[in-house]
Amino acid sequence: MGFVLKLKILAVIPTLNDDPTETIRSLKSQTIKVSRILVAVGSKDLYQKLALNNDYENVEYVYVKPNFKDPLGRRIATALNYVLSMVKLEDYDYLLRVDADTVLPKHFIEENLKVNADCVGKAGYAMLLKMNCFLRVFKGRFAEVGAEDSYIGLKLLSKGYSVLPWTLPPKVKRRSGAHHTWRYYFTRGMEMYKLGYEPVHVAEVIRHDIRNVFTILGYFVAIVKGLKHYDFADWVFRTQLKRLLYGKHAILSTRK
Repeated sequence: MGFVLKLKILAVIPTLNDDPTETIRSLKSQTIKVSRILVAVGSKDLYQKLALNNDYENVEYVYVKPNFKDPLGRRIATALNYVLSMVKLEDYDYLLRVDADTVLPKHFIEENLKVNADCVGKAGYAMLLKMNCFLRVFKGRFAEVGAEDSYIGLKLLSKGYSVLPWTLPPKVKRRSGAHHTWRYYFTRGMEMYKLGYEPVHVAEVIRHDIRNVFTILGYFVAIVKGLKHYDFADWVFRTQLKRLLYGKHAILSTRK
């Protein structure tokens, strides 16, 4: 694994109110060095606190005023795109997107680089992307949609790129979804429709969390409204339908 020591890795962390200090420490402790860390902060008070007490080298905090009329995923993508616009992305080999309530084991990057996938990680709280792939497919920008992490994974898969689960998973400090409102689940359902999820898989999510009743509602509201599908939605629908018929799991989860 000696060659990976020469890789340049850009890490980006979106946060509204979560203090990202523990996440940053875990990035700084990686066995494969992270070249630069950019933190998009949606709270002015938190931004001022972090900026005034920044003792870390190659860590930058950027305040990005959130638009609370937008769904969570779009707000996150907008904030990330703002900080990415400050960087020459071509100078980096990998992009690591990590949520502020996530801690990475010290071998996280090293172990997940070994699979040599275009994208490692099925959820936004820790995704490791090859930068040349991110630039080629997404023009160096996160899609400003309601489920930006699922959008990345599914679009890459539809184009034949490799998307694999973590070899070594991250640690989420709080129970996934604990802070989400019913609106998040409703939007998630609408996104599942636009992504191309078939109804059986959507109905099945109720097993994970009773709040997913709003996911199901959002999905069927999207049908009634006739919302436009994303350009790879037909591929998602066909692939999931085939896997259901053969008794296999659906391709990727929209759970964050």
